[in-house]
This record gives sequence, structure tokens and C-alpha cells, in this order.
Amino acid sequence: MASPKSVVELLQDLVAIPSVNPSGTPGTDKTGEQAMGEYVADFLRRLGAEVALEEIEPGRPNLIASFTPEKPLAHLAFAPHLDTVSVVGMTIPPFDPIVRDGKLFGRGATDTKGPMAAALWALHEWAKSPARARSRIRWTFLGLMSEEAGNDGAIAMAKKGFSSDLTLVLEPTQLGVVTAHKGALWLEVETAGVACHGSTPDRGRNAIYAMRRALEIIESKVIPDLSKLAHAKLGVPTINVGTISGGSKINIVPDRCLIEIDLRVVPGIDAEKFRSHLESDLRAVTPDVTVRQQRYSPPLDTSEALPWVQRLGNAALGFTTAPWFSDASILGGPKCPAVCIGPGSIAQAHTKDEFILIRDLEYGADFFRRWIQVAEESLHET
Repeated sequence: MASPKSVVELLQDLVAIPSVNPSGTPGTDKTGEQAMGEYVADFLRRLGAEVALEEIEPGRPNLIASFTPEKPLAHLAFAPHLDTVSVVGMTIPPFDPIVRDGKLFGRGATDTKGPMAAALWALHEWAKSPARARSRIRWTFLGLMSEEAGNDGAIAMAKKGFSSDLTLVLEPTQLGVVTAHKGALWLEVETAGVACHGSTPDRGRNAIYAMRRALEIIESKVIPDLSKLAHAKLGVPTINVGTISGGSKINIVPDRCLIEIDLRVVPGIDAEKFRSHLESDLRAVTPDVTVRQQRYSPPLDTSEALPWVQRLGNAALGFTTAPWFSDASILGGPKCPAVCIGPGSIAQAHTKDEFILIRDLEYGADFFRRWIQVAEESLHET
């Protein structure tokens, strides 16, 4: 494959490589991050980075690449995810990156291959410039697998003890610096009944009726209680009942009903305590109920007072927050402060005609180039 000659050509290359997360219904048999990881690894290797692909699941690696000067005084990182969501329902060819009307279309164009291409192109320009020889920063590029379903790549890096002075998790934020975002606690609530013939319902126990009572508690008690737990930056946590299923046939009393709940949590909410309290509240009205945790991604709350965060905020479009979750909260902590930033709009993420504006992509590449310059100059001033 010929080397791209612009950030637009680079993004076209990335979009043309399917890297759909295999969970759920991917809509294609071209799943996993292997090919994407290999392309980015080759791109960075040709710039002189030390590169490794670490397999987390078969055919699904993390990419770790670093440019390390002899005596680094700081460690800064870029961390996009390599996977995309499903292509089911798309109205454009997902892997044919067409440029039209000032937009580049394709799955991942915004989330998050556009921000990734912008950072890669900035590293490309820096690595080819005289500034590289004067570098006093270790620059790391992490390509993380499975952000769209489980954050497994970020979890693997966190378990390894990855640390940095600041990690930029690349997401489409219109170049605002997201220092806080909500977490996600996904729960399954199941009610149990007793099946019998539909003509004699008095001989059974209807699990759907039991779920109705549980839903009434969620609406009348749980949602109002959550409104009292507002966070200074993120506001109130939210809860959404996303799916419901129950019963097997019209003439059988259902012995099972299941709902799935999406709770967007804020700092201060303990996931296991919430699950346990919810189960207790529901059992007060329907004893045969079980609440199980399906997934938990913690919230993010990175201090804007940290020196490297301040430098980034001054270079970017200021600080902001987000209702969604990301790998930043998995990586983030005292040894690895993390924020989210990148060109493009989250409004285009996961859409049937996903695109990124060319002007946003090019501006993003220029911003990351300037960020590298600002970061390096801040150390030369000390």
C-alpha cells in the first residue's frame, strides 16, 4: 500500500480497513482489529517508533508505539480505539471512504478513525521535522481494541500499569478537552414466575406482571432518588430501560421477564452498592427478582488544575464534559491522568451515514501538531 500523502488520504486508508467490533450483530464477517493494528504499526514503524502488537484476544491486539529520546523529561500519549461499531443499517458503503461535499464518509470516519488519523499525521509531520532531534518527551501512541464493547484493550493496559503525564484519549469532541464524563452501569433485571396454560392463569404466576411492579418502582422511586445525586460538572445520573422481553407463547403464562437498564453514573456512585440497593427496592414489591451487572465503565473526573491538563486546555478550545463514556476513565488515575479530545462531532458517531468534515479533520491534524510543539517548548522553557 502506497504511503498516504495527506491526512485525508490517511483517513481513507483507515476507513477502508474494516475493524468492526465482533460483539452483537456486526453486520460483516470482517471483524476485529488485527488489520487495523498492523497498518498503524507499519505507519509508525516507518517513522522510527518502537512498535509492538499485543494480542488481547485472538486476532484482536492492542498497539503500543513509542518515540523515546535519550533522556525524556515527560511522557505524553495519544490513545484512540481501533474498533468501530456495527455496520448494520448503514445507508452508505461502510468501507468505501468517499469524499463528497467537503465530507469524508465511512464507518469510523468520526468515531474514531478521524481523530486517530489527525494524531498520526501530526506525529508524521513532527517525526520528519528537525524538532524531533530536540525532543525531551516520550511520545506514545496506543491503539486500543474493543472500546465499543467492554473497554478490554484499555483494561489490559491499566492492568499492565501503563502511566503517563497525560494521555489524550481520542474521541470526536470538536477539540474541546473533556475532563469529565459519565460512566455506564448496565444491569439486567429478571423476574421469575410460574408457567401454566394460558386458559388457567390462576394456576401460575405471571413474570410480566411482576416486572410491571418493578418498572413502577424504577419510575416512581429510583429516578427521583437519582436526581438528588447531582455532580458539580456532570449533573444528575440518568437511567434508561432499553429492552424488555418475556414469555414464550400467547397461551402460556410467562415464567420469565427480563429488562436491560442503562444507568449513566457520576463520580460518587458505587456500582455494586447501587445494584444491591436496586435489588432490595424491587424485592419489596416483587420478591422473585434478580439484578445482575452486565457491564461497568467508571466515570471520568480529571482535575483541570494539573499542569499538563492546563497546557492542553490553553492550546485547545477550553474544557468541557460529556454524557458518554470512553477508555479515558479506564486508563485515568493518579499515575495516568487522561482526557478526551479530537476533531469531529459526536453527533455523527454510530450513524447510518457517518462522516467527518474535511475542514475539521485537517484542523485536528494541525491542532495536534501544535500540541506537540507547545508541549516540547514548555520543557525547553524550564
